[in-house]
Formats: sequence, C-alpha cells, structure tokens
Amino acid sequence: MVTCIFDGETIEVDPGTTILTAARQVGSEIPTFCYHARLSLSASCRMCLVEVEGRNKLEPACATVIAPDMVIHSQSARVVSTRQDMLEILLANHPLDCPVCDKGGECELQDTVFKYGKGDSRLFDPKRVFRETDIELNKVIVFNANRCIQCQRCVRVCEEIVGDVALGTAERGLDSEITGVGNSLKDCSHCGNCIEVCPVGALMSIPYRYQARPWDLAKTETICGMCGTGCSLSVEFAGGTFKRVKSAPDTGLNKELLCAKGRFGFDAIDGGRRIEQPMIRKNGVLEPASWDEAIACIACKAWEVKERQGRIQGHISPRQTNETGFVFQHLMRRVFETQDIHSSTRFSGLHAPDAVTALARLVTGHMQRRPLQELLEADCIFLLGANITEENPVSGYLIRSAMKGSGKRLIIASSRPCGLDLIATATLRLLPGNEGDLLSRLIAETPQVQGNPTDEFAHRAAGLLAGSKHIALLIGSEFMRSSKATACLSWIEQAARHFGAQGKKLGLQFLFDRPNQLGLWDMGCLAGVAPGWQNSQTPLPISDDPVDLHYVLGADPLHNNPHPAPDAKPPFLVVHSSHYSKSAEQADVLLPAPSYGEEGGTYTNNEGRAQSLRSVRPPKQDLLGARQVFNLISGAMGQGALPVDADQVRDRIAAEYPGFGQFDQGLGRTMAAMDYPWQEADTLLQVVENPPSDDGGTGQRRYLLSGDTLFQSGQLAARSSVLSSLDKGAYVEMNPGAGPEHAFEGLRVTLSAAGQSFTAPLKVNHSFDAKTVFVPERFLREHGQDFLSGVEYPWRVDVALSGSGDPSETE
Repeated sequence: MVTCIFDGETIEVDPGTTILTAARQVGSEIPTFCYHARLSLSASCRMCLVEVEGRNKLEPACATVIAPDMVIHSQSARVVSTRQDMLEILLANHPLDCPVCDKGGECELQDTVFKYGKGDSRLFDPKRVFRETDIELNKVIVFNANRCIQCQRCVRVCEEIVGDVALGTAERGLDSEITGVGNSLKDCSHCGNCIEVCPVGALMSIPYRYQARPWDLAKTETICGMCGTGCSLSVEFAGGTFKRVKSAPDTGLNKELLCAKGRFGFDAIDGGRRIEQPMIRKNGVLEPASWDEAIACIACKAWEVKERQGRIQGHISPRQTNETGFVFQHLMRRVFETQDIHSSTRFSGLHAPDAVTALARLVTGHMQRRPLQELLEADCIFLLGANITEENPVSGYLIRSAMKGSGKRLIIASSRPCGLDLIATATLRLLPGNEGDLLSRLIAETPQVQGNPTDEFAHRAAGLLAGSKHIALLIGSEFMRSSKATACLSWIEQAARHFGAQGKKLGLQFLFDRPNQLGLWDMGCLAGVAPGWQNSQTPLPISDDPVDLHYVLGADPLHNNPHPAPDAKPPFLVVHSSHYSKSAEQADVLLPAPSYGEEGGTYTNNEGRAQSLRSVRPPKQDLLGARQVFNLISGAMGQGALPVDADQVRDRIAAEYPGFGQFDQGLGRTMAAMDYPWQEADTLLQVVENPPSDDGGTGQRRYLLSGDTLFQSGQLAARSSVLSSLDKGAYVEMNPGAGPEHAFEGLRVTLSAAGQSFTAPLKVNHSFDAKTVFVPERFLREHGQDFLSGVEYPWRVDVALSGSGDPSETE
C-alpha cells in the first residue's frame, strides 16, 4: 500500500492509483470533463488539476499516480482559481442556449459552472460560431459543433469501445472540430454511445430532441428485450408517452453502454398492430368473442384431443418471462399432458432425438453461471459460431475493452464477418453446423494441415489454446438451426472435458440472440426437460405425428416453419400474443396478451443471471395477463388452479428448482454442483478425419445465411419505426469478387431455389467469403419467401447479379 496525505487526511491506496481515483474512494469530488472510467486517459480538459507539494505546476489528477508520502491539495486557493479560469475560457465561446438545449438539467458543464464557476467573466469578444446549423450525422444523432468542449469522449468511445472509428478531430488549436473523417460516418453503427458520454449538448438524440425535460420524465429501470446480453436500461416516459432510453454508468454489466437496438428500439412498444380482444374463427373468419367463450373453446378442443390421444404442441417466445414460462410448461405438462414444448421457432436442430440430452449435459455440466467480465479475464477468448457484433453488440464492446490487456488473444470462427476480426489473432469463416468438426480438429493430438483454411486455422488456434491457462469459450446459437446440432453440442462438451483434463480453467457460456432463451430452458420449456433441467420421465411424441392442437404464446412458428406446405397449419391453432403475425392471421382462437414492457418478471441472461424485468406501463384495463389465461384454461378443464401472482410463481419455482436465482456464489457458480440426471457420454467422439470442406457453395451457387443485424432482433425490433428507418430496406450482403465498391453500385442480386426467387439490392462486403450470402431474416420472412425455410440450414441458393434498378423494389 502507498500512504499519502489528501486534503489533510492520511489515506492508503494501492500502488498505481491515480489521485482522481483516490479522491473518489474517499468521497472527495474533483471535477472532470475529458475523463471517463472506460476510456483511455486524455488529460486535456485541465479541470481536474490539483496541487502537489514540492511541484511547481499543478498536476492533472486523472493522470498522476500517487507516490509515497505525497501531499495533495484539491481545494487550495491556486486550484480553485485555476478551475474558475478554465471554466471562464470554456464559456467564452460556449453558446448560452441552455433554455433550448436538450442537455439542460443534466449537463455536466452547466452543473460544474454552478458549483465551481466564479459567476462573471472578463471576456467580451463575440463568441466563436463553428456552424450556423446543426449537422445530422445520421438519422438518430445530431451534432451542434458550437457546444462542443473538445473533451474527445465521443471519439474515444467510438474507437476504443464500439470499434467504429466514425468520429475524429479536424484542424488544430482553436479551429479543432469533431467531425466524421472522410467517409467514416458510413461505418457508424448508430449505437448512440457518443450521446451518452457527451458531457454537454453537442451530440443529441434526434428521436428525443425537443421532446421533454429531464425533470418531467418518469423513469423505470428494467432490462433490454432485444438480445441475451441482459443490458440494464432506464426507460423514460412523460405524460404517459415514451420519450427515450438511457443507461446508468453504475448499473448492470453494460454500465452506460447500449447498442442501437437497445437505445433506439424501445418505440416498438407503440408499434405494430395490437390484438385487442379474443377472437374465434367461425365460418373461416375471425370474429370477436368474450374471454369465457374463447377459454371454453380451447378447453373443449384440448379435451377432445386428449381423449383420442392426439398430439398437442406448445410454442413460447423467448421474450416471455421466467414466471410466465414456468406456468406455461405446467399448462402443457399437467393440464394438456404433453411434453411437446418448444421455446424457439428457429432451433430445428434440437428436434433430433439426442439433441436435448446433449444440450442438457452441456448446460448442467460445463456452462458457467458467472459474470461475463470475469470470463473475459481469460488470456484466450474463443468466439465459436457467434456473430457477436451483430446479435450481441454490447457483449462485443466488452470483449473489445477486455482485449486491451497485454498478452491476451482472441480467436474467432463465425459464419459472418465480425467487427472484432481486426483485433483477433486468428479468424475463420465457418458455416453453421461445422463447429463440431472444427473442435474435432482443435483437440486432436496432431492437427492436420492440408492447405485449406479450416486446417490452417485449426493448427494456429490449437497452438494458441495450448499455450493458454484460462480460456473463455463463448458459443453462438446459430448451429442449433442445423441438422448437426447434436454433434456440435457433443463436441463442445468433449472440448470442455479435454481442456479441463489439461488443467486449464475454462469459462463456457452461450451467446443467445433472444433475451430469455436460457431462462425458458431453465423453466422447463424444452421437450423432455422439467424445470431445473430435470428429466421429465415422460415419453416424447413421435416427431412425424401430425399436431392436432398447437398453442403458441408470443411466437410466430408459421413464419418460421422449416417444412412449408399447404397443410402446415395444424387442425386447431391457438395464438396468444400481443401483436398480429402470420400465425395470428391463421389462428382458430386468437387471444390478446401484454407486450414487452407491460408486464414484470425476470429474464435470465447469457451469464445465467436472473434479472428483474419491470413494467414501464400497465396493459389495457381489460387485458388479462398470460398466467391468468393459463389458470382459466386449467379451471375450465377441471385441473385446479395454476399460480398467477409473480411472487407465488417464484415460490413454486424455488420449490421445483432450488438453484433458480443462484449466481456466482460458491458452489453455485456452476450448475454441476447440483444433482442432475444427465450423465456425461461414456465414449469419446472420434476425430473427424475428413471434415466437410464447405466447397458446396462457390461461384453462382452459394450458402444463404440469415439472422439478426445491428438494427433487427425478430418481431420486436421490426415494430420499431426508428430501427426500421436505419435499416434502409431489404438487401443481399455478399462478396461479389475483386474490385472497388463503386464498380458494383446499382447492382441487384437474385437468389433462386425450388422454383422461387428473391431479389434485392447488393450490399458489398469483401469480408464475406466466396461461398456465402446474407439476407436479414426479417426481409426473407416479410416477403414470404418460404423456399428459404428449407429442411437444412444454411440453405443453398443460386445467385445472379443484374444491372441497376429501383433499389426500393424487392420482388
């Protein structure tokens, strides 16, 4: 420890501690503008200057390390006078437009001037005007150059955390101005983190601009519903109307970081076409009905199917809460007497007989329920099959920050280009489903090098992993859409055992693109798995048997049907959802439900942490919650009451799943500390001698990938008008070959398969390989291209480029 005297008080700090950090530890405030805990030091604003005895000049507290016996004064007359001078200089050219500035009431400059300013000025020259009008950097961020105080926070957060390098500084001295450099703004991910860290009103949110004042806003702390990272955010309303989303610098794993979906996509709460009342299909037409009539219709049909031993299937959206998921599986198992329960419409690979068993072994035996930041302390981070910067952007930010440590290595094997590729030690473009084949090569005692990219990557990555003592293995979920899901899960388990046997510390977590996928599995919303990952001990239905009654909660399975056919719709379809969808339009019984943001509960994020999801506004007065509806159905079928109240449900969860909510606590750090019926495989898998070469897609025939993007996350993001405006319509992203981007301007791409086609403008990305193309899932579904829901993912399509046309037209 190092001892020093700070403002007359003797304190002890760790070696290497700066004066600013020490001051905050003892509760003393030193003003700053350029300093930010997440960013590199700038020491340019000079607001944190302090006096150190024995030194002639004042020292910046943010950049000065405490030395033994140092005597520091943060409130001396010299320091106070210097702060006043610095504020006077800042205000010399800063426009005094606080009444119209969106930052008014939460401006760091305003607060600092009130607290430390001298109250008058000696400067009377006209204020410098950089620009007469504000600059719209994009559709969500506007820049007022005249208010900028050149703290450089926005530039640093963009480069160091987000990795976009969209902002920079032009000119020097008094002419310095923050701007987009060259064509850099085209790479902006619209995350808005520059708005969050800006201490003044220079960078502002266009959707929020002139909408409200901070003191008029009612705030609710909740959890983002876009992906499984589990970011904390504050949703703010004024007069009952949604205004904006912010994030607190001391809350959640994300602190104040958010992606575009999290920051600008909450207007989805008011988007889309709501289902407002129960409806029953009569004579081929959905007609309004009472709750009692709809409940009786469902109960009657369920009894009929049960009596003739028909098949009942349940689908629940991974955006439903743990509490709702727990009662849903009770409705399915104990009232409808079915084990046919699914919580993702896309993971068709989990329908294979042994896939769920392999998943359960992995989750209960090897997955770490620990903070992501703790896993990222590993000396080697391995991203396997995860398109992280598109689907889990904030997790990507945290990895980028973690890679600042010396000696750390990053390995990436993903189907799409990753925003972290440039800082990775080894990268590979890998088709979904081939993750198991790659792991087979990595853990082989003598990896073969045959001159192809997969073997060369495996050889290099195996060496990096062998030289690491602590490995973080972060796995995407895209392979679960493939028929190879079972093999991939088994190889992941075997790789975990392999590294453990070598004495390496391994942290394994999934990266889900939906907010509560893990939580619903924990609750038993998985075929053959009871709450707490117990074996349900009940035979599963034969997958080839037709479904007689399909109960859908919040999902849209007909929009994601892997086997499109005229008879794809089951004889009786119940859709219980907040908004209309393809499935809702074909329902026999349609039930309204609260939307995201209208009902509280818990989500379990990718870390395994159960987080509080709070309601930001109540649902309509006559709208029943999902658990209330389940209880009514159970009563109508004479099966007794189901729990409805959230606290009551959580008590039932704790009784059936004692480990629920335990996180990073002693033996509870891994689920392996509990008793589970899933035994590890007795035999080791054999190394794949000749893994698939991925050569099936070249030239005019390629593999089609699909999924989320920076602005899309399933049905929820599609309802956001702001995110939709950022997406600019349908496109096909691919590497068209050598040549500058302008050579491909105006070209369109037609994808063909099974007699159908899809045409959209070309988006050039030379980081894709020559075997794949990518189309966001939303556009494929919206344009009704059912051929893209073929049996095997990724799909094979014929690719044809054509001349320029109307870029807004998509066939």
